Amino acid sequence: MDYVRGMFRGVVAAFAAFAVMALLAAGALAWLGAPVNWSFIATVLAAAMGGPASLTGSVDAGRMTAAVDGTVGVLPLGLAAPGALVFCAVLAGPARTTLRAVAVRAAGAAVATAAVLVAVLAAGDGRLRIALPVGNTGTVRETLLVVRPDAGAAVLGGLIAFVVLVGFCVLRVLRPVGRIVARIALLGMIVPTLIGLVAALVVAAQRPPVAGVAVLFGANAVLVAVLTGFGAAPPAVLSGPVMTRLHGGHGGENWLLGGTAGSVAVRFAALVAFILLCAAVLAAVPPGPGTGRWQRAGLRSAAAGVTLTVVLAGMSAAGAGSVGLGVSVLFLNAQVLGLQVAPAVGWALLAGTVSGGLAGLVGSLVADARATPAAAPVEPAPQPLPRARDGAGERR
Repeated sequence: MDYVRGMFRGVVAAFAAFAVMALLAAGALAWLGAPVNWSFIATVLAAAMGGPASLTGSVDAGRMTAAVDGTVGVLPLGLAAPGALVFCAVLAGPARTTLRAVAVRAAGAAVATAAVLVAVLAAGDGRLRIALPVGNTGTVRETLLVVRPDAGAAVLGGLIAFVVLVGFCVLRVLRPVGRIVARIALLGMIVPTLIGLVAALVVAAQRPPVAGVAVLFGANAVLVAVLTGFGAAPPAVLSGPVMTRLHGGHGGENWLLGGTAGSVAVRFAALVAFILLCAAVLAAVPPGPGTGRWQRAGLRSAAAGVTLTVVLAGMSAAGAGSVGLGVSVLFLNAQVLGLQVAPAVGWALLAGTVSGGLAGLVGSLVADARATPAAAPVEPAPQPLPRARDGAGERR
């Protein structure tokens, strides 16, 4: 029965992760004004697993028909990170879980993941009607776009994500360094996701399309903010009349997060808060191995630094990509929308090393201070009463 319960828990972990991602995708699509049906939800889920979507269509350009084509190749971390967190939380369970239990649960999760991938890839193409500017006069015409995800890339990305997340769950049950690695890795995904969701809720009432973008790509923007806090150049470059109009008539490089003094201060404050939050989470872990306080602090600092380095670098590489949409007539091709997000892996390595190292050092010292009991006042032991001699005090 233990094996059956373990397999069932693994199935629940996979289904719960995809259910959370699907709900977030449905909310984002509703805010964006796109159709909320299984075809579009499956396309967004495939994008969250690393499968870019292709856009094809045609538009009436007067005397001839113009072809419309484009791609959406940016991984929405706002969906991928919550799904990963739910999967690890349900699969790993409490800290006393054994490695054999994790292996049994992973087998059940693998079956469920395969079933969800089949359902996602079996969904039909999404169809979306949008208005595009055509010609030099900027005449707006409606066109029907067919959205088709890349099945091969989605399957490969889903398998890689499954293996990585199961590895995190294995680290979760190891002690004590494994717990540090798992906590700091998950924390690197939790913070950007929460900030993106909060931003979406704040602007949902006034600007629903912006809220939809925040749900999908808010975590990507937060990651960029952390990296620019270390001095990295904003990696987003936009082009095309649609993106220029959305940004108030300004396009070109250094669009995402300007270089004003106010924005620099906000990014620095966000960076400090991120380090302190990591330190607070690590402080909750009992002191690890080591013969002395500073040796334990060094080990925890190294483990947290290496882990956060890998997480931030991986998220930076995964969140990079491009969004493009163009209209072509005969041999002429005009770009309507363009967004290029370049990876900043080098800055992510620096940010992870510094942030994780400082957080591990501070968290270890705080954990040691919390684990050391305060010296209680020593009360003098009660003195035994003197024993009377045998026969003493007897009356004759």
